[in-house]
Amino acid sequence: MGTTIRPELHFEEEQNLWRKMLAGDVTSYEQLINRTYDLLFHYGTKFNSDRELIKDCIQDIFLEIWEKRNGLNSDIPPKPYLLASLRRRLHRVASRLRMDCMDYYSEADMVFDVEFSAEYRLIASESDWLLASRMTEMLNELPKRQKEAVYLRFYNDMEREEIAMVMDIQPQSVSNLLQEAFKFIKSHWKAIVSAFLAWPFWI
Repeated sequence: MGTTIRPELHFEEEQNLWRKMLAGDVTSYEQLINRTYDLLFHYGTKFNSDRELIKDCIQDIFLEIWEKRNGLNSDIPPKPYLLASLRRRLHRVASRLRMDCMDYYSEADMVFDVEFSAEYRLIASESDWLLASRMTEMLNELPKRQKEAVYLRFYNDMEREEIAMVMDIQPQSVSNLLQEAFKFIKSHWKAIVSAFLAWPFWI
């Protein structure tokens, strides 16, 4: 049986790499890239379908933090900082690309788009699969910003303050988004369970 690594240990390791990188350690810089690249790329695809553009933006971000490492705060949590940097860069790129056809472009126009999916391979029974599928459908009905907050909180184990950094909003706004999402799920949950119990295979 494998050993589960606690999220706080991941955080400590990333923070340690971040501090060593800021001190000029190239190996730590490369390890930080390896640890966060997939996360950044996956997050970037929620805003833009151009995979090469996303890769270029990620590369630019890492080059920039290396060049500016002497002026960066060693206590900044690296994961939300990098995600926030990618979010802002994609916004700026989208703004430039749309300048010719739009008079004004705001960050609100940059839509986060994630399609939640049930992990079918982890669901043993058909009844559990049906519940998971319906829950997934419900998550996909959430407004875009609520979906982003849920994605960062529960799919990336990020705390409220970290999500606020990524989304460039106040921590209380993050709490409000999550509360609204929970309220929506709670209001529909009883109907889901009732429908589930009424399925013919229970008879």
